[in-house]
Amino acid sequence: VCPLCRSRPESAHHILVACRYSKRLWGLVAVWASIPQADPSRWPVTGTVRDWWLSMGTLEGVPGSGFRSLLLLVNWELWLERNTRTFKRAERPVHIMLLKIKEEARTWGFAGAKHLSALLEGA
Repeated sequence: VCPLCRSRPESAHHILVACRYSKRLWGLVAVWASIPQADPSRWPVTGTVRDWWLSMGTLEGVPGSGFRSLLLLVNWELWLERNTRTFKRAERPVHIMLLKIKEEARTWGFAGAKHLSALLEGA
């Protein structure tokens, strides 16, 4: 059972793409970053993480390098949340996850992720 939504069998695709919790987070990220294409309601249907990654990494009108960095960041934070729930029995609400992602995006920018910084400029 998925530790994020407690409803479906756990798989990488479910956790990163199909989970209710993940979709809520991605919706918030889409609004914050002003990237409507990042909203799950606009995603193509995919069956694997690879297919999802390939479709997301080439969204029309979205700078590829910066957005792929954002994809990695959000996926990393989702995976950390999954592990925290599984091994430490602690949970963070989705709005706290968004704050963590914003903080990490700034840190990544300071560390040299210039395409991510450019993507999120003004966000």
